[in-house]
Amino acid sequence: MCACAQAQNDVNVTHTYVYHASYNESREQAERNAVNCAKNEALRERFGTIVSGASASSLITKNNITKSKFVSMGGEGEANGEWIADLEEPKITTVLEDGGFCVTATVRGKAREITNNPIGFEAKILRNEPKLSLESTEFTAGNQFFIHFTSPVDGFLAIYLLDSETAYCLLPYADDKDGMYPIRHGREYTFFSRKVYNEDENTDVIDEYAMTTEDNHQDLNQFYFIFSPQEFTKADDTFRKTDDGTIYPRMLSWANFQKWIMRTRSRDKKMSVQTKYVVINPAD
Repeated sequence: MCACAQAQNDVNVTHTYVYHASYNESREQAERNAVNCAKNEALRERFGTIVSGASASSLITKNNITKSKFVSMGGEGEANGEWIADLEEPKITTVLEDGGFCVTATVRGKAREITNNPIGFEAKILRNEPKLSLESTEFTAGNQFFIHFTSPVDGFLAIYLLDSETAYCLLPYADDKDGMYPIRHGREYTFFSRKVYNEDENTDVIDEYAMTTEDNHQDLNQFYFIFSPQEFTKADDTFRKTDDGTIYPRMLSWANFQKWIMRTRSRDKKMSVQTKYVVINPAD
């Protein structure tokens, strides 16, 4: 792992990690975990760790081998840094081995030391109905999804969905001309539903979505929840409409999204970002 100093205390980091998946992990899950491990190890090696006694869902590693996914953080500690953006798409090599996959992941990105407490907002992905009991990270093509969101402070929110090539802007809504979505602290928000929606919201601009897969294969996508108490606008993007009439959310390339979020977070030290992966299975 090497690092060089950048403006505003951001640094470039890179790390290669070998991940041995368990027998019950799919290839997509194994590759996702390998990338996460590589990023976490890059942060720990560069910035050290914060000791935490909390019990958490996490990838804990020893000698570059994952030991457990659901353990207490007390013995290892959380990384004292945050991943700002990828400088290039992770390089992944996957081979079969006894009992599962062996994945080698190399990541290169921009990171910074954590010097302030991130904002503890809560974002939940809901499947098919806007009910908290239906929170899920696994979907079938055709399932609708909704987002439940709360924040302890006022601010502004953007939500993106990323696959390996494209970033789709889900919020602000496509017809929202302001390019930002204001949030009030303590209020419960439901997004992407015209049945359960937020007070004072114009239902005509609400977009509703369903999950899709390409070529009848399982897909792994990533939600980005981007929140700041300071105003910011979404990235520059465009519409896409296919010949069969399908209309996609506003979109930009994966690379341009990474450049935008890196630039935006470098300027806004109070911005907090959460990412969540979702698995989308093909319909029967």
